[in-house]
Amino acid sequence: MTELLILVPARGGSKRVPGKNLRLFGDRPMLAHTAAAITEGGIEAPVLLTTDDSAIAALGRELGWIVPFLRPAHLAGDLSPTIDAVIHALDWFAADQGGDPDLILVLQPTSPLRGGACLSAALELLRHRPDLDSVVGTTALHIPPANLYFADDKGRATPIAKSSHRRPVYVPNGAVYLARTRAVRQDHSLYAGTIAPILMDEARSLDVDTETDLLIGEALLAAGLPEPLTALTSPSRES
Repeated sequence: MTELLILVPARGGSKRVPGKNLRLFGDRPMLAHTAAAITEGGIEAPVLLTTDDSAIAALGRELGWIVPFLRPAHLAGDLSPTIDAVIHALDWFAADQGGDPDLILVLQPTSPLRGGACLSAALELLRHRPDLDSVVGTTALHIPPANLYFADDKGRATPIAKSSHRRPVYVPNGAVYLARTRAVRQDHSLYAGTIAPILMDEARSLDVDTETDLLIGEALLAAGLPEPLTALTSPSRES
């Protein structure tokens, strides 16, 4: 039984950026940047691609990934939760291999600039912290909670959190989801159990969701990315 399974969810029905997982980003398709990050991070584990698209499936096979099925339509709609596709893929893997992997690393292809440093850092953290259940890639918000507002039902600005503390605030960036499989199944979520954030720089946190995001990403590639900032937001602890 493998300790780690890498799962890449890549459906074919994107509306804002049609065919984005196959679109050229720099010198290679978007999907291939995830393969490069895995190699850059020095991670050796099976990679399972879950997709509903035959062209994406073909590229996944070219990359050396496991592509055992096309995802059912009810798991590939605009409103279909990613976690449902993850559980579906886990169920296939468990049936094929006789059990779950200890850890699952979910890598969305829409984070083509993540690189490999964040992946190896996340694995190192979870392997040495038995008190943690999952690690999530994040970006610093640079705004204290007391300065965040929502509009109430009368259109008034209302603080989201009435707090005076000045601790950094982090938001998930979609680049890294690493978790213990038992916790994912128990919580039916990639934000499973006790979570540790991995802090990433803004460039490598890019999540391609629109044509504007693609233009920004291409500009970042052309300008040259800075050295990666991948840091633990809480001190690691030996088990």
